[in-house]
Amino acid sequence: MTLSLLARSALALAVIAPSWGTPASATEAEPRPGAASVCDSSDDAPTDAFGFTDSSGIADLGGGSFGLTLGGNVGVREGRSRSRSATLTGSYGLLPCLEIGASLFGGTTRSVIARDRLKDRSHGAGLEMRYRLLNHSHHGFGLTFGMDVGAERNDDKQTGRFDSYNTGFRVLADRVLIPETLYAAVNVSHNMIWNGTEPFSRSSTFAAGAALAWQVVDGVYLSGEVRHLRQQNSLGFGNHAGHATFVGPGVYWQATERLALSIAYNVQVTGHERGRHGPLDLSNFSRHLVQVDIGWTF
Repeated sequence: MTLSLLARSALALAVIAPSWGTPASATEAEPRPGAASVCDSSDDAPTDAFGFTDSSGIADLGGGSFGLTLGGNVGVREGRSRSRSATLTGSYGLLPCLEIGASLFGGTTRSVIARDRLKDRSHGAGLEMRYRLLNHSHHGFGLTFGMDVGAERNDDKQTGRFDSYNTGFRVLADRVLIPETLYAAVNVSHNMIWNGTEPFSRSSTFAAGAALAWQVVDGVYLSGEVRHLRQQNSLGFGNHAGHATFVGPGVYWQATERLALSIAYNVQVTGHERGRHGPLDLSNFSRHLVQVDIGWTF
């Protein structure tokens, strides 16, 4: 799977149907009757219904949410590794079309590489902003620009303590293919990381993905997605280190009016690491990824 294939898939999604929809997420306030929002539509699919992929939906003006995301990944090239993470997020519709959020996160990684037992712990915080550029009712599709910044403290058993800083940019789009039944979303992002002690090492990850979400019964969605990730040992697109393509299913359940649960799974199906032979990149990316979201809106 290549970026060109993803581009063709995204183009195909764009011409299948004339109407698009904006999602109301497990981690975003659903539209309320009389809410003064010029950026959200009543025909949205939930943001978390697309798995690792997000929709263009944002919180209504004056509304917000709390979310807990649990993540895990396993699978490396040599030996074994298991990582677990948790992120607590709060977001609020500060202005029409503008959502701001803050997060606290932490995680652990335990690995056995060449008989060496390694352990890494990390914790940090971040800020995020999303601005809705286009909405469904006026433009036929939803389009949102996002930016986030974060800082992280790492405690590695082998290398000691060091800090990481990141800045990310995202473009999120979605569309209704069949009203109240089938939805599509496309994401493109670029995340830049400064890592270690001064002088900091620099790296970045570019990602492009597309997903479909199908509402099988009221409040229950099944999804499938494909994502392509590229790792660079620079802040831009030079010094390519490796790439990987992931596919996987997801399920979303609107348990109550305010509470929603979702789970997504991705597996690396193809990839390549620079300087190595083999069909996968298991140095820059894991083989299996799991994500669980619990969201409460207000």
